[in-house]
Amino acid sequence: MDIPRIINRNISSLFSMLTILFIGTFSLGILLYGETFSFWNSAFSDLGSTVTPGGVSNSLSSIIFIIGMLISSFVFFKISQQFKTDPDILHYRQKQQLSLTGGIGCFIFICPYNINDDIHMIGAALMVASIWAIGTLLLIEARKFVQKEKVLLLQTILQGTVLTYAFTYFADMAVRDIAQKFAVLGLIIVLKITTAPIQAFEFSSIFAFNLRQK
Repeated sequence: MDIPRIINRNISSLFSMLTILFIGTFSLGILLYGETFSFWNSAFSDLGSTVTPGGVSNSLSSIIFIIGMLISSFVFFKISQQFKTDPDILHYRQKQQLSLTGGIGCFIFICPYNINDDIHMIGAALMVASIWAIGTLLLIEARKFVQKEKVLLLQTILQGTVLTYAFTYFADMAVRDIAQKFAVLGLIIVLKITTAPIQAFEFSSIFAFNLRQK
């Protein structure tokens, strides 16, 4: 079957903005962290805490974290609205609901874990699960149009990194913070590739068939 060349560029642009927001928020938060941020031994959640584990004020990093997640939540809601208003998109209802869930997750994620860890982790779970589910759904749709080896590679990156982190987190293993970084990288890579608005690479054509052939 030929790849439909119709794409929703508004949604593509919003997903690009989302990846930039995540990278920018975490990067700036690390730079403004109250003490030296140990990339491999600290969780990204530390960036949004009001104080560091050493008791140092973390106001600048936490403010960046809040702003970044608030904007990300808004972008997710915009993506959800775009999916809702474009019924030609494959599985548009599921994608609309997953995007809405991601926006809710980003908003709840703002709660500092040192104030209420349960609420914070609920937000993190909703956000990560929604991005993982969107990426997985897009790759499932891609199987008919992209070489199976390439789809398998992306699925391996996505499932391998995210599920490994989930296992290490629930098993409370010492390497869970390291696994978290690979999971975030895997999510960003797959999300960016599957929603790319350009056709320069075959990977970037995945999002092209999220609209039904006219």
